[in-house]
Amino acid sequence: MTLAAVDRGQTDPMIRIIALTIALAALLPTAANAATKHGITPVQPKANATVPVGQSPTFKMKVRGAGSVWVHVCASAKKDADGLICHEASIGQAKKRGKYFTYTPEFFNFDGFWLNTPGTYYWQAHRIDCSNGTDDCKQEGPVVKLKVA
Repeated sequence: MTLAAVDRGQTDPMIRIIALTIALAALLPTAANAATKHGITPVQPKANATVPVGQSPTFKMKVRGAGSVWVHVCASAKKDADGLICHEASIGQAKKRGKYFTYTPEFFNFDGFWLNTPGTYYWQAHRIDCSNGTDDCKQEGPVVKLKVA
């Protein structure tokens, strides 16, 4: 069967539905693109990953664009007016290592420290870049949920 036959409606309706579904699926963003915002794609820890109590994870992200890259960790996913989550649990500057930016928070061994406190946390990378003349120099990435257990 040719595409011309499909265009003329000379096909079984089920074949036309399948062809339309395939065409629409090709237009949808891929999973990697869906998790990218302002050129920032979180790589690890992945969404809903579990970090063992007492261990410091390495946050890794792909970053497209200029500017310094920072990572915020918070017990809440609530964003401020700039689109950033709080940094009450941790904040740090990510460094470029190969094709990724990485940040490993310093571990502190006391009971109230977030990596010693089981629970749900959120992390978000953002870059600071004012080179394009925008008022919003903080280009935030997506918020990623993780668990400490």
